[in-house]
Amino acid sequence: MKTQKMKNRSLIMGVAIAALALLSFTHELKSQDNRTSTSTSYSINRGVHTITHKNSQGRFQLEYEGEIELTDDDKSIKSISRGGYFWIRKTTFGDRREVMAEPNSDGTINFEYRVGRSRQEWGKEGQDFLANVLLEVIRTTGMGAEGRVERFYKSGGVKAVMQELGNIRSDNVSRIYLDVLMDNHELTSKELVEVASYITKAMDSDYYIAELFKNHGDKFLKNSEATSAFLDAIGRMDSDHYISTILGRMLKEDLDSESVAKVLKAASRMDSDHYKTEVLKELLDRRDLDNTAVDQIITAAADIDSDHYATIILRDALDRPNLTDEAFNNLMNAVSRIDSDHYVTETFRSMLRNRDVSDKVVEAIMDRLEYMDSDHYRTVILTDLFENQKISEKYFESLLRTVTDMDSDHYASQILVKLLKNKDLSDATYTKVLSKVADIDSDHYKVTIMKDVMRGNLSKTHMMSLLKVAANIDSDYYKSEVLRGACDAVRELNDDEIKDEFRSVARSIRSDTYYGRVARCID
Repeated sequence: MKTQKMKNRSLIMGVAIAALALLSFTHELKSQDNRTSTSTSYSINRGVHTITHKNSQGRFQLEYEGEIELTDDDKSIKSISRGGYFWIRKTTFGDRREVMAEPNSDGTINFEYRVGRSRQEWGKEGQDFLANVLLEVIRTTGMGAEGRVERFYKSGGVKAVMQELGNIRSDNVSRIYLDVLMDNHELTSKELVEVASYITKAMDSDYYIAELFKNHGDKFLKNSEATSAFLDAIGRMDSDHYISTILGRMLKEDLDSESVAKVLKAASRMDSDHYKTEVLKELLDRRDLDNTAVDQIITAAADIDSDHYATIILRDALDRPNLTDEAFNNLMNAVSRIDSDHYVTETFRSMLRNRDVSDKVVEAIMDRLEYMDSDHYRTVILTDLFENQKISEKYFESLLRTVTDMDSDHYASQILVKLLKNKDLSDATYTKVLSKVADIDSDHYKVTIMKDVMRGNLSKTHMMSLLKVAANIDSDYYKSEVLRGACDAVRELNDDEIKDEFRSVARSIRSDTYYGRVARCID
């Protein structure tokens, strides 16, 4: 009966598993080990484990259910739980052999051995085949890992476990063994360094390295040498995703300045701006950073290609208290590398709103404005500058150059109005600003500026300068609009020279209608 059961299982196993997959939950894992050019697929269906392994020498198929206990020498099966079974087939260059093992009622194991399609008597040949294939299965699949790790650890400690890992060529299986070792044993500092060294030197898979660190990072991070070993290994990893996973886990712990420097170095080598930014942001969130580390983070931000991500780091850096002059200079250099006017503006606005900036910073901002293309963003920055800082008159030359470079009369007029309302302007500077008003092509914007300025308290000199600009307006309509706006201010000043100038400008209006609107407004 058992023989017939094995035959049926061999013939229809694939069909049965496919049918069951439609009826039940199936977990499947496929992996490839680049170190040995092998591939392994693994699935679980209703408690039945199915494994297929291929390499250059051939392949084996394994199916088992229940608890399988191996003998201490890993050469045979010691026990199988009730209702379980173990079946394996190995094919090498056309030679196919298989073993079926099931428990008897008395707890012993019944073995059936086949070569090709022929059943053979269970004896030395079958036992040798099982002994050889079991070791390959064990080291390929991780089956029996917990018992084997305990056995090796009992006989020779961590060294014995690591020695066995040297015979395993699968990073997945190595990870299983190391999980068992670290879950079940409290390792010494020396042993942690030994394990970390193995992981970082012998394992190739970024995924499994990251998984081990995620599962046991709290242990490794208690030892500076183990932490250092992991950080050094990151230089060999390709996946920025997994690198950021490890670094992010590290940054949740207390790290010395040397370890922080290594985290920063590892982050700087990442290609992905997204993951690099995630790590740098977490670094900036640490309040134990020294000035050197902050400077290095800002420098690293300057190497980020994405203006979006660079701006995130620079704005976070600006939020740190007591930023050193060197860090601030590095930050300004980083801003100078940002191409996008939008992101430059976001950084400058954050800077101007959060601190009293020095003349040096204002100078740097003014220099950067000259290289911006967008009149809109130039105006946004200058508006924040006027609202949050007292601008020294020595920067007005730069401001006027910026206005001259603007193509938009609309945005130029917004800046000129703010300049002319500055109460601390000298007469000479006021005249220079007005000359820029006179240069505006649009009479509409020219008049808008002048009417806005005339609503304030003006000195005699400033009023005279405004009237001289009004005299050069071609449009009778707009010229009359300026004079109408000046009427109240001229009356309040009550100065004969100003009144004469007002009347002179009024007489230059050619239209009787528009002249009539302003002829007697000051009398």
